[in-house]
Amino acid sequence: MSTYFISDLHLGHSNIFSFSPNRFGSNIDQHDRWVIDSINSVVKPRDLLYILGDVAFDLTKLDLLNSIPCQKKLIIGNHDKFPLEVYNKYFVSVHGFQKYKEFWLSHCPIHPAELRGKINIHGHCHNNVIPDSHYINVGVEQLNSIPISLEQIRSYINKLNNIN
Repeated sequence: MSTYFISDLHLGHSNIFSFSPNRFGSNIDQHDRWVIDSINSVVKPRDLLYILGDVAFDLTKLDLLNSIPCQKKLIIGNHDKFPLEVYNKYFVSVHGFQKYKEFWLSHCPIHPAELRGKINIHGHCHNNVIPDSHYINVGVEQLNSIPISLEQIRSYINKLNNIN
């Protein structure tokens, strides 16, 4: 079993191409299929996938999550506007933010004073990266829509620590 992270799927968001031109697809259906196929290229049925917000802009697009074979947990994002009971159909749990092992999981980056020695795995910033090793942006743009594993994140942090 592996744990994976990704953020800002923006399923059904027809305007996503205007501010995120590197996303795949000539229309939103192609985009959404690309996102789901990319996720499915790595996750397996026994895995856990954290989606760190901004899942879908269209209620009908949430059904695409059923084709992801693993358990899914949601950290609510600023565009996740549907009632909680809707998300509960697709996710084993839903949180505003969550402490997970040595990390804080959130949609938006957490203020540095609140990190308390932990690293923040987040989304929301799309094409932008906070130039601080305490922040890891797992947005679709940063990962080319392929979720990053906990092991990959830890390896990245170890490399950064060895450089310093």
